[in-house]
Amino acid sequence: MEMKLVLKKYSGFLDVVEKILRVIEIGLLSGITLIMCYQCIMRYIFSNAQPWCEELSLYLCIYSVLLGISIAVRKESHLQVDFLLNFMKYSTRCLITAVSSIVAIAFMVIFCYYSISLIQHATGASTTLPILIRHVYYAFPIGSILLILFSIENIAKNFGEFMKFKGGALQKGANNA
Repeated sequence: MEMKLVLKKYSGFLDVVEKILRVIEIGLLSGITLIMCYQCIMRYIFSNAQPWCEELSLYLCIYSVLLGISIAVRKESHLQVDFLLNFMKYSTRCLITAVSSIVAIAFMVIFCYYSISLIQHATGASTTLPILIRHVYYAFPIGSILLILFSIENIAKNFGEFMKFKGGALQKGANNA
């Protein structure tokens, strides 16, 4: 019972984080759209391309992808090959999904470690904007940490489902062969 309470509070915390991320995503994607529209107007109507537009759009896109993928992982709406999983018992699917999330967390820990190392050694600046390149690289550890947080929630939920349906007595889904 205590574990359910901890998971509920953790999920509540992640609900708040997700809402904040969604607002940030709206801002990032709106910014990309506006900047690219401005760039098209300046380039094709006024024949005066602005070099900073492409660079800023790229940086916003990097943040958008790395923050947005964490939302997709939480909702389990990210791209995945689940052809074989659909033929397995529900409990087996939960277990395999949890194990794949553990592997993803291991990868994200390594990715986060090396991205922090990259930030520490980054000394360059953006070519057209007054931005240090390390500020762009901050997206990598931030995205990694968010992915880890959301993956932990998925693991807890999948292991909980596995324990609930252990042994295959209770089944969910269409293909329970």
